[in-house]
Amino acid sequence: MARMEALRRLQQGSTSNQFISTEPSKLNPPVADAPQTDLSGIGPTGQLPPVDKSVDLDGDGALSLAEVQYAAFVHHGLSSNVIESLFNEVDKNDDGYLTSIEFNDIRPLVLAKAESAAQRYLQTVDKDHNGLLSLKEAQEYILKEYGIGNRDVERIWRLVVPNLSVEMDATMFSKLRRRIRAMSIRLARLIMKNADKNEDGHIDKREAQKIAFEQEGISAGDVNEMVMSVDDNNDGELNAPEFADFERIIRSRAIDTSKKALKVVDRDGSGTVTMDEAKRIAFDHYGFDEKILGPFFAQADENEDGQLDPVEFAGFRSVIRSKAVKNALDIMQEIDGDGDGYINNSEAVAMARRQDDMDPKETFNLFVIADQDKSGKLDKVELADFLRLVRLSAIKFATEHFKEFDMNKDKTVTIDELEELIELKYKIDRIITRQFFKKVDVDSSGDLTPGELVDFRHEIRRFVTERNSQRPYDSTKSNDQDGTRGESTEEVRKQQSISLFDQN
Repeated sequence: MARMEALRRLQQGSTSNQFISTEPSKLNPPVADAPQTDLSGIGPTGQLPPVDKSVDLDGDGALSLAEVQYAAFVHHGLSSNVIESLFNEVDKNDDGYLTSIEFNDIRPLVLAKAESAAQRYLQTVDKDHNGLLSLKEAQEYILKEYGIGNRDVERIWRLVVPNLSVEMDATMFSKLRRRIRAMSIRLARLIMKNADKNEDGHIDKREAQKIAFEQEGISAGDVNEMVMSVDDNNDGELNAPEFADFERIIRSRAIDTSKKALKVVDRDGSGTVTMDEAKRIAFDHYGFDEKILGPFFAQADENEDGQLDPVEFAGFRSVIRSKAVKNALDIMQEIDGDGDGYINNSEAVAMARRQDDMDPKETFNLFVIADQDKSGKLDKVELADFLRLVRLSAIKFATEHFKEFDMNKDKTVTIDELEELIELKYKIDRIITRQFFKKVDVDSSGDLTPGELVDFRHEIRRFVTERNSQRPYDSTKSNDQDGTRGESTEEVRKQQSISLFDQN
């Protein structure tokens, strides 16, 4: 038991360099000066060469099955069952450990298995069916499976084949896969640094649930199945290589969701998402304008054709979700009245009431939907979902009441139609109203969509609130941050008279 614990502690930092080449010159030979007649590889002194320290994780001078399995899994993703069979084949004395000589026997067997796996997988990713892998084919499948961009793939490709125009056979492809896997494990470790709350070097199921929900909104039940499918050593936790495989499943789920979302967003039926289409959905859901979205869109557009296919759109959605979570964390600091790092229902009601005059019952219903772990409180990820639901509800309400502000019935709401109304009802100077209008008119169309109308409403409500409380209006605040910290529901009710679009 102590041996296994030592192995587990060492796995996190291990970067074994074994099982990495099919070239005979790179195989670890027996002792160079051993007599040619010494078939066992034992030198004149009767001692075996030392085992590779990068594989011998516990430093006991022998290689256990678990150590060999881990090294093969890190480099090639080969399962424990496959390696166990090879291990038993070369463990001549059946002592459960490999000497350096026996390890030299298993290395070519492992490499052969890796090449065989590469040959099988080549049939899937070889789009032109010529039996070879081109750089373009590699970039396409690696972006899809790992989310690794084209430029990084090109750089890794050159480490295997310097000429970008040369296509890879199965042997070269096996080497490329090893390097891509190494990069995916390094990326996995970066994520683990933030997610591994107990700092044990592993990701448990609860930590995995938080990661999957934050990245793609995946439910806890689905995550448990995902963990079981990649837990190669069946210890109930994920080490770095296993977590890299876990991230691949999340990536696959993200692409599936992206394909469904694309059908809704793709208004021109092109099978791709343009900047205008992406902007429309991101603005309605999160209030993000083109200034925010532009860099994200360019980052996701790997082939730089000005539109996102389902795989690129999956990356775009992930970045947008991450941005929404960061914004939610900022907003949490404004509305977390008791300072516990979570948002309870009372705090959520106060915010939604103050911002959108939302009925407490409706707010509670949205709160329950966002409270994924049913804890009665929202963390930053759940708060991001809650804010999205509140915004969509407010836009729905604005859409239903749109005609009330379209005075000339031309199906648009302009500044001329709003400034007189605002001046009469709230005594706000028309110059200020025009400033708010310009701020929220993100597409500079001269009229407001329902989403822009919601943001305009937020500006007016916040201005009136701060004016009535004799606080200076701060135009640098976002529409979701009005500076009122921990306001009670009763205090918010007193402000109903300043509502622009009363929902009650």
